[in-house]
Amino acid sequence: QYVGSFVVENLDLQQQAGRLEEQLRALKDCPRRRLVLLRFSLQGLKVYGADGETLLMAHALRRILYSTWRHADRQFAFVARNPRSAPSSLFCHLFVGLPGEVQTLHHLLCRSFQLSFLQAHPEEQA
Repeated sequence: QYVGSFVVENLDLQQQAGRLEEQLRALKDCPRRRLVLLRFSLQGLKVYGADGETLLMAHALRRILYSTWRHADRQFAFVARNPRSAPSSLFCHLFVGLPGEVQTLHHLLCRSFQLSFLQAHPEEQA
């Protein structure tokens, strides 16, 4: 379920991670949620409405900077830059699901990065 998105302040990386964790904790009981379908590919991540047809968001891998999951709060989140926006303009997109589900979503996004890298650099495949 999609909870929502919020701006990530332009801080150094360590400060951003700490602030992001604070915001995720604050939103753990947020009642506003929307059922969505996530589709991962080597190009990026697409978020569709519950019907699986209505495209709500599309994020190219090159614009996704960070991904995390919080088992206890059943949260999966990633930070991305919107198309045609300044590199410092970042947004966190938050989802909730079952504990094993959010971990799997995080791992799928990580795997998309790995496979995309290997596709771009076949010499690294060993």
